[in-house]
Amino acid sequence: MAGGRDAGWLLPPDLDRLKTLERWCELLLELVRERIGEIETAARIAEAAAGKPVPAPVVEWQIQYGIGASNAPMLIHTGDCTLTSGRTRPATRAQAVDALRHPQVEPCGVCDAGRLLGAGDP
Repeated sequence: MAGGRDAGWLLPPDLDRLKTLERWCELLLELVRERIGEIETAARIAEAAAGKPVPAPVVEWQIQYGIGASNAPMLIHTGDCTLTSGRTRPATRAQAVDALRHPQVEPCGVCDAGRLLGAGDP
């Protein structure tokens, strides 16, 4: 129930279509977030060109890399996770989701990055 109202009439009754709708909403949300990022970046560039102080960009996701020659990605963290190390780099949501597709990369269990990114969903 959203806001105390029953939205059952609005949603399909079967699990398959609900799962499809869920995935579509996730994809749409990802596109919206990417567009917001593009607009925020353009605004920062315009402010810098106008000589205004530019606030530091908000880091939403971080990818932690391993030690050694391969320096391969290992963990995905939220931007504010307390377990990040000096081997992390900022990432977009799309980059974090893409990194999770690799078998050696895991979401951090402390900041719950996997759930927030929808990892484990079909």
